[in-house]
Amino acid sequence: MKKTLNFRMLSAIALTLTVLFATTSCEKQAKDRPELPPAEVLFMDYSDFDEEPGATKGSLESYNNFIHAYGTILFWHSPFITIHTALPVAAYKIAMAQEAVDLGDNTWKWSYDFSWGEITYVVSLTASRINNEEFSIEMDVALASLPEMGVLWFDGVIRYDHTHATWTIYKEGTVAVVDAEMNMDFETEAGSLKYTYVELGMEETGSYILYEYDSQEVYDASYTVSLSAAMTEIEWNITTKEGHVKDEVKFGDTDWHCWDSLVNGLVDKSCE
Repeated sequence: MKKTLNFRMLSAIALTLTVLFATTSCEKQAKDRPELPPAEVLFMDYSDFDEEPGATKGSLESYNNFIHAYGTILFWHSPFITIHTALPVAAYKIAMAQEAVDLGDNTWKWSYDFSWGEITYVVSLTASRINNEEFSIEMDVALASLPEMGVLWFDGVIRYDHTHATWTIYKEGTVAVVDAEMNMDFETEAGSLKYTYVELGMEETGSYILYEYDSQEVYDASYTVSLSAAMTEIEWNITTKEGHVKDEVKFGDTDWHCWDSLVNGLVDKSCE
């Protein structure tokens, strides 16, 4: 499993940016193009729960607790959701290595070709200064063969110091699918990222997943997952992968149900 979203590493990077911004005058800040935040800040990472453990033949080990946590977040990294998020995430990561063009009027554009599978797209990422604290951002994507037919994939507002951002991911250019909100505290190394499913008329409309990171806690990462069937709380350590899950509907109680570290196979264990 890959390491999950690491707010501690991102805090160190962004704190450096914050110091740089603090030494810059308001006039210079207005003239300079916005620094794009790392993709890891804006887009959810489920990599600590991307594999389901399985017992070997004849094994008496149980993995029910981790498997329930894994299954709970499956909605959020299933094709139903990722079909709308995977392409803009990959395209945004490439934008980080591109040079922006100053369009004037405090607006900048990153334009580039992007291959996804066997299809080539033309991507246009535009950022515009709102005030000394915030800038807007939006991404349009078109087939390279039809560059004039671009559609909106996401738009939002980001603070220059990268401590807060809100944005919306769309399908077909007009249908909002996911609303997202990010918060970062570089002094405490704490952060959060929330996705809310907002597509109208669907069974899970209004459901959300909230990721939180706090380096001061033993279980330093957590998900709170609200789906139509239940509310589930998941906490784990991003280094050892040991964790626990709470779900009154599933377990019939309000207790934590624990699993062991990755080294020990993520097997069920008694909570201490």
